[in-house]
Amino acid sequence: MEEIVQFRIISCEMLEQYLKQDDILLLDLRSRDSYEQEHIPRAVWADWETLEDTIPSYLAGLPFNPIWIILYCDHGNTSLLTARDLARNGYPVISLGGGYAYWKKYQKGRHNT
Repeated sequence: MEEIVQFRIISCEMLEQYLKQDDILLLDLRSRDSYEQEHIPRAVWADWETLEDTIPSYLAGLPFNPIWIILYCDHGNTSLLTARDLARNGYPVISLGGGYAYWKKYQKGRHNT
């Protein structure tokens, strides 16, 4: 029987609220090139393929203890899988539904009103 893990999936509107907090860690799981071209403010690039193994040492190096680890990728699929794996290991994780593509649409819509 497979273990049930729980994590949150949030909208762009909710992400904006989380970004007002100091104690969150926002991780961009897209390619390094995509991250370097543009990313959500406060995001840090992370290699999703090794994140499950490297997250303990990464968190230990932070000057704060994040209440939430928020993940996003291009369209939301990789961040969902990664969130599941991290949640299975007890991390407080959230995934941005729709990923960076949804964020870009959301930001464009906000600036056109």
